Amino acid sequence: MNLVNGKPNSSIKIFDRGFLYGDAVFETILVENKIPQNLTQHLQRLKKGINQLKIKNFNIELLRKHIKKALSDQNNCVLGINITRGEASKRGYDLKLSNKPSIIITTSKIPKYPKIYYTKGINTKFSNIKLFLNKNIDSIKHCNKVDYILATNEISKKYPEIILCNEKDYIIEGTSCNIFFIKKNKIFTPNIKGYGVEGVMKNIIINILKRNGISTKTLNIKKADVINYDAAFFCNSIRKIWNIRSIGNTRYQNSDLVNRIKILIDENV
Repeated sequence: MNLVNGKPNSSIKIFDRGFLYGDAVFETILVENKIPQNLTQHLQRLKKGINQLKIKNFNIELLRKHIKKALSDQNNCVLGINITRGEASKRGYDLKLSNKPSIIITTSKIPKYPKIYYTKGINTKFSNIKLFLNKNIDSIKHCNKVDYILATNEISKKYPEIILCNEKDYIIEGTSCNIFFIKKNKIFTPNIKGYGVEGVMKNIIINILKRNGISTKTLNIKKADVINYDAAFFCNSIRKIWNIRSIGNTRYQNSDLVNRIKILIDENV
């Protein structure tokens, strides 16, 4: 069920600042057997984004109530949450023109991907789109996603996900996922500060690995560095893990460690 401020609806007012300016944050959550997976972590990131954008008068308990209502006719789905600054009293950027946030809930079918993406993995490449430093929206899942939208034009059956780098050619993330690299059974993930989104699944994987005695190191990884690694994988909350078979002309072998991580995710998430 789709809800706008608690009422069944699939449209918003044209003066809602989320529509006008992307003045909003969002979350995308996997729902299985009516249970939103990792809801606590998603809501923590949502609240961080709301605070960072200085959206006032947000009611987390009201959101929980709306989530419950939206899932009343759903068992397994993708739950979308958008919190906008709300409908503006008049046009203009001034954030004080709106003080009642909109809570928008959507439910949609879980996408089906070819089984080979999960088993053998995918081929990927670097996007021509560059990400640029913006500390104002660092790490949050905001609704200003034009760079990522443009990058999806390069996605194809051959490359079902691609990698975005910053203006200095440091690897940041995929269009809708984070990335990990493996070298000699050690795990690395790019430093995304000021550029990317701190993924919920990324942090869950890091914590699960830590509990199992495997540490993850965050570092700056250059585009040219991919040849120095043995394996790599993408992750997000809906797909979980996609092994990476190749990045451009750099090919990776099937990794026992990636397979172990998949098992740990299935057992703990």
